[in-house]
Amino acid sequence: MKNDLLQVGVIGAGMIGALHARNIARKTQGAAVAAVMDVDSERAQVVAADCGAQAYTDAGALIADPAVDALLIASPDAFHAEQTLACIDAGKPVLCEKPMATSVADGERVLQAELAAGRRLAQVGFMRVYDQTHADVYDMLARGDIGKALSFRGEHINPWRENSSIEGAIINSLIHDIHSARWLMNAEISQVFVQWVRSEPDQPRSARYAIVQLAFADGAIGTLEWSGDSGYGYEIVVEITGEAGKARTISHSSPVLRRGHTASQGVSPDWPQRFAQAYLNEVQIWVDAIRGGQPTGPSAWDGYMSLVVAEACIRSVESGLPERAVGRQRPALYNPR
Repeated sequence: MKNDLLQVGVIGAGMIGALHARNIARKTQGAAVAAVMDVDSERAQVVAADCGAQAYTDAGALIADPAVDALLIASPDAFHAEQTLACIDAGKPVLCEKPMATSVADGERVLQAELAAGRRLAQVGFMRVYDQTHADVYDMLARGDIGKALSFRGEHINPWRENSSIEGAIINSLIHDIHSARWLMNAEISQVFVQWVRSEPDQPRSARYAIVQLAFADGAIGTLEWSGDSGYGYEIVVEITGEAGKARTISHSSPVLRRGHTASQGVSPDWPQRFAQAYLNEVQIWVDAIRGGQPTGPSAWDGYMSLVVAEACIRSVESGLPERAVGRQRPALYNPR
């Protein structure tokens, strides 16, 4: 550490990487940005200069820099596993944006590397854990306010997007909802069934809308709804039905306007606005946890099991049938404390 500040290296200076870097530099206590890496040297230099950091174009060199204490990975998905492995090999804590990898096999490699290290080093960027509305529902369930959870319903509505494949929607977007379902229901997903609507009629794997039906290992059921181009804004909603009641996150935090015989409410334009505070909370708690010993947020196990479910979803796309989601037994390192 330098000046008693955790020196963080940020890999990837795109939208989410730049957001994280600036949050660390300006709004996170106990940390500073030591370096920013991007293959686009100009982009790396712009973000680095804005954060008072050094610019890199090589991730390996940044990870190896002795002045860097911890890493935040916000590079394209295909690089996440290898870069996380490099951080673990260097013995440096890492917060990797979702997904942790793009395949179960690579997720298993990360898991095995961390087990070999004998301690938690990796955290995965499932930032809804740090969103207050989601945390409130989690607390309601933990207290037993609605009794045993019977069903999970998640809505993930994106505004305007370029055409996406159904596989891309699952691995890059729906994986957030997969983790939310596992986390809030406190149960693993055991079976999935995927149906979707094409965005391009002549492209069989294109997707603009999808429904994923879930079965949980404890007998509960669920549904995930995903839209790739709603045309009106961004919404994330979770609703859980229990034996004694129902819990639902709020859709919007904006006020209701009543005027001219109408009532209206603003919708978040996109994810940076909807989850602005959650991203701040995520990094602050990660920094505090590292300064205190090791990460405490969503783990490599969560990253791995989310990939197990995502790959089952992709198998369902291919087969047109429900598919089982079966992972390895959870290692003791990831048991609740």
